[in-house]
Amino acid sequence: MAEQEHWITPDQLQVGIYVYLDLGWMDHPFSFNSFKIKSDDQIRTIRSLNLKRMRWDPARSDVQPGSPAPAATAAQAPAAAAAAPDPTEDAAAKAAEVASIEAARAAKQARAERLRQNREQMAKVQQAFASASATVRAINKNIFAQSKQTIEQSEQLILQMVSTFLAAPEVAIQVMTEKPGGEEIYLHAINVTVLAMMVGRELGLSPAEMNLLGLGCLFHDIGLTEVPSKILLKSEPMTKAERDFYEMHCTYGRDIAKRVGLTPAVQNIIYQHHEHQDGSGFPQHLKGEAVDPLARIVVVANYYDSLCNPPNAANALTPHEALSLMFAQQRSRFDAKVLQILIRCLGVFPPGTVVRLSNDILGLVISINAARPLKPNVIIYDPEVPKHEAIIVDLQEENDISISQAIRPAQLPRPVFDYLSPRKRISYYFDADAGKQTQAA
Repeated sequence: MAEQEHWITPDQLQVGIYVYLDLGWMDHPFSFNSFKIKSDDQIRTIRSLNLKRMRWDPARSDVQPGSPAPAATAAQAPAAAAAAPDPTEDAAAKAAEVASIEAARAAKQARAERLRQNREQMAKVQQAFASASATVRAINKNIFAQSKQTIEQSEQLILQMVSTFLAAPEVAIQVMTEKPGGEEIYLHAINVTVLAMMVGRELGLSPAEMNLLGLGCLFHDIGLTEVPSKILLKSEPMTKAERDFYEMHCTYGRDIAKRVGLTPAVQNIIYQHHEHQDGSGFPQHLKGEAVDPLARIVVVANYYDSLCNPPNAANALTPHEALSLMFAQQRSRFDAKVLQILIRCLGVFPPGTVVRLSNDILGLVISINAARPLKPNVIIYDPEVPKHEAIIVDLQEENDISISQAIRPAQLPRPVFDYLSPRKRISYYFDADAGKQTQAA
């Protein structure tokens, strides 16, 4: 049975009524097509839209609609005329209201254009990411047979990644899409490289240090080639013997790196990428300053991506859950400054996070606001708006709307999932300009 619809006329509007505007998003100045009225100014704006009637939701409303205004009788006409507002003042007020509405619509158009550009950038980054993944696969294949050429190819890839992913302030960095054929190891290497270089740039690393960091990231898991796949792909917990074998991949990786001619600095990164600041890591249980500074960056990036994209997808955390876990419960494991910078770059709710807003509307975070981490930009799910015209809302402009919770994509109804299209793998978006703004707690 279809849900009953309730209708009211513009003269019945009251502050506290939840209304639906059955108009295109660009045909009104509000951020949402449905919302609770919070001011008389909003009522005046709605009435200026010349809707004869509109839907409202009794369950979400705080008050009942007002009674329609009665028509004036002949006896009341003189008094009404005497009380009529000055035409000049009324015209000025209407002109100001029209200007305000047009300004709001212009702001919407600007946001829609940003979304269009964002999607174009995503397509370019996706293509570059696929190319980088293919290069990493070739690097792993040729590292023994053509060591010198492979290292040179790796250095060229790092330069390309810096140019493609980190150079432009508006660039979108997304690490995305499941790849068939067991390519997860290559995707992980790209993920960690992008994240680590993002942090490295914020730390002010030199080009030479960025090159070492990038090489360490690309090859950090090369030692896994010596670990049996039955251990790596095991879905249930490892036995102690299996865990000891797995932890040897750091030693295997360092030895391989030395054999093919990678520098001692890169060897250190590979050997220490699982060491923790509190000594709980492996293989040497190093603490604090004993961990190589570049390795500390890789430790954080590697741990974060492993939480978001584990071998068993059922165990994956959302970006928000991963950062929350690392900061709230495991902070002692990581270099404090590195972790702080990663959180600042990704935001409290990193892009790719599905969220429920305080008005119960669902959305997908697409970019962060470094100055106000709890107020990112969100694509809104609205089945009455075509997907390619999806509403984008800047929560910084919505003082009464906030994020109430992050939601795992698997928990979404299918229509919402298809509309928002959250990636199976996690997305990262870094706005270089925003990252340099003053940070707000």
